Amino acid sequence: MSGWMPEQPNPRREPPSEQSAPVGSAAWWGARYAVRERQRSRAGGITLGAIMDASLRIADEQGLHALTMRAVGERMGLRHTSLYRHVPSREALLVELVDHMLGEIALPDSGSAADWRAQTAAGAREYRRVLLAHRALVPLLTRGQLLGPCALRAREHGLRLLTEAGWSAQSAVRIYLTVTHYVVGAVLLDTGGAARTPGERAAMTGLFTSLPARTHPLVTAHAALLNGVDGDGEFDFGLRCLLDGIAGTRESH
Repeated sequence: MSGWMPEQPNPRREPPSEQSAPVGSAAWWGARYAVRERQRSRAGGITLGAIMDASLRIADEQGLHALTMRAVGERMGLRHTSLYRHVPSREALLVELVDHMLGEIALPDSGSAADWRAQTAAGAREYRRVLLAHRALVPLLTRGQLLGPCALRAREHGLRLLTEAGWSAQSAVRIYLTVTHYVVGAVLLDTGGAARTPGERAAMTGLFTSLPARTHPLVTAHAALLNGVDGDGEFDFGLRCLLDGIAGTRESH
């Protein structure tokens, strides 16, 4: 179970545009930005940031199954119905929470335009670090568009880095999306059922060595090598290969 289960609808009516658009879609985010623009903070009142902080602690400590509007209210010492002014549903809470998590990414300082590769690699590793720090939220990355303010901040930074380094607009967009998707895909594998923990690697090595050498000569011969690289090493090797290929497209022109 991913924990992406709807709660009982709250008694407050959502704005029609926000209510009708699929949660996490571009149309939904557009409506959310409009709602945020209209809302006024109340002195000493609840803030969206405080709700997100409490939600993230629950998800990190107990998993998504424990993250409900009622649980967030209890964590904050409030009635859960008071949260609906800021997040109209649990589905909206989860989408906002993913963006809140992305706000933890420390974007590399702008340096020399010639350092686009080093800065892109640093940004990819930082993105992965944040995702691995909040493993319960990783499955949510594919449940909606990453279009919140924190996600757009990172997108703007990545595109500016590449365009200032001399990449064309088309190439900058492709590079940014390719590297981003590589990070997300790698983290999904590292945190899901395919995650190769030390115990799983040892079991796989045992399985490979037990196979008949007649039918699987290379798998049996390289059993230790196939399971000897840790997740960090695999990620860095793949990232270097990816950036090598990207750099090669510039040289070929």
